[in-house]
Amino acid sequence: MKKFKFRLEPLLKIKAHIEREKQKHLALAAQQVVAQETYLHELNRDRQAAQNEQRGYLSGTLRPNLLLNYSRYFLKLKKNELTGSEILKVYRIEREKRRQELLEATKQKKIYEKLKEHKKDSYQKEMETIIRKEQDDIASKMFHRKKKLPL
Repeated sequence: MKKFKFRLEPLLKIKAHIEREKQKHLALAAQQVVAQETYLHELNRDRQAAQNEQRGYLSGTLRPNLLLNYSRYFLKLKKNELTGSEILKVYRIEREKRRQELLEATKQKKIYEKLKEHKKDSYQKEMETIIRKEQDDIASKMFHRKKKLPL
């Protein structure tokens, strides 16, 4: 009995490899989004901590230099937040693009897997037919031998 061989197996392996590469790219893009979100969260936390600290200095004597420094610091934080938000938008767009590429690669791989599955099913049916035919032939020969009839 001949062994099943899918002649597009190398192509299926290539598609699987491409899918794994796309998964890695998506993971990196997702990691960038998470890192940027963490950075923005830390900026927000720093701003809140500075505001609470500044409130403590507002009671009592006013020191203009200190207020000026806080003002500059808040401007810098705001600038970093805006820049970080824009970078986050770009990272999210990139992540979505990578996700779409992964979906397409997965779809391509599944097409070849389905094709392989259909080919294997038809191969098994063909083999079952051949085996059944051989068994019928053997049974027929045994019947003729028992009855001593000519084949």
